[in-house]
Amino acid sequence: MKTIGLVNQKGGAGKSTAAIALATALAQKHSVALVDLDPQGSVAKWAKLTVPPESLRILEGEKASDLKTLSGFDYVVVDTKGELSAQALPYLDLVLLPVQPSIFDIWATGETVELVKAHQAKRPALQAALFLSRLQPNTKLGKEADEALSGFGLSVLDVPLRQRIAYPAALSDGKSPVRSGDSEIRLESLRFAAAVQKLLEE
Repeated sequence: MKTIGLVNQKGGAGKSTAAIALATALAQKHSVALVDLDPQGSVAKWAKLTVPPESLRILEGEKASDLKTLSGFDYVVVDTKGELSAQALPYLDLVLLPVQPSIFDIWATGETVELVKAHQAKRPALQAALFLSRLQPNTKLGKEADEALSGFGLSVLDVPLRQRIAYPAALSDGKSPVRSGDSEIRLESLRFAAAVQKLLEE
């Protein structure tokens, strides 16, 4: 079982959307738990609108240590609280840091990266990767943001999650990106999940 956490201290980075996209894409072929540790409860609210497949279980957690009680899943995907906190890191195999392509988001990510690196120094097996979230395609800002991420000294996923109205539209209807009927966000979510799986196999 591999536990993957979406982590960023800055609100609005796209953690919840990425967590849902990743978990539902992985659940196409694997058993997955999607855990909401964010007090905002975005994933939990979406769970009330949706009918998940049998391979996906959506859970609300009160504290990070609840993660150690989980078993029997191929993957656990965790939406963590939007603050600078290391509470979930001891229970993760992979940290994914979503970053919007703006200078303020990139600056804010630096603190989270340092927190993760400090934990890696104590637990080298912890993997971590950054990825661009809410990316506007074919923009100079997006290219500059991608170059900035490479300077943090962590892996960078080569599959960003783009700014598409289809994501919030699907989620507000209780649908997942992979079952939204929109081929672009379906394929993007599947490619994103494949990139995460590849990283975990390294």
